[in-house]
Amino acid sequence: MEGSRTTQNLLLGAGGATRSGGEKLFWIYENRPIIHHSVANSLRANLPTILVLGYRHAEIRSLIGDLVKDPLLTIVINDNWQAGQGSSTKVGARLLDRKKRFFISLGDMPLITPSHYRFLERFLEPVVRPVVNGRVGHPVLHDPFLIDEILKQPDSFTMRELLSAYEMKKIAVDDPAYIRDIDTPQEYKALLGNHYG
Repeated sequence: MEGSRTTQNLLLGAGGATRSGGEKLFWIYENRPIIHHSVANSLRANLPTILVLGYRHAEIRSLIGDLVKDPLLTIVINDNWQAGQGSSTKVGARLLDRKKRFFISLGDMPLITPSHYRFLERFLEPVVRPVVNGRVGHPVLHDPFLIDEILKQPDSFTMRELLSAYEMKKIAVDDPAYIRDIDTPQEYKALLGNHYG
């Protein structure tokens, strides 16, 4: 397998997806739901993966049924998902290994492959984030000490606020996959047309 078990991945898929009518993780891309791509690529990267679900969690779990038994995958449910992404980050962070660096990645980014994770793993700064044409992207790689910092935060916190206090290595890249989250029907249509915007 590709990648390294010295790093782990916190994969967020709990939100209500309001801009897609709640459907974005269910949309089909290359014969599989978007969330299936995101989970499968994390596992293909050999990353112990904490998948946080909330809204429609039973249905989403069924979309990745063939992956559920993978020993690298742990699924956790955030019953308070409506509190926002910060609350889901905290729920997942409780299960992370305190000795390993960790990615935070998004369930609606099906173009992130093992090579994207592997590229970012090369950098050793406390926070490593890809930037495409000035726009910050995902996944973001963090030092282990930030796990406890996340857990100290209120559920309403944002990672943007938390990370503003720490040194961040912004990696300029040309690959638009790092900023290609699929939130709206228009973005989904562009994905199917393979148009990068």
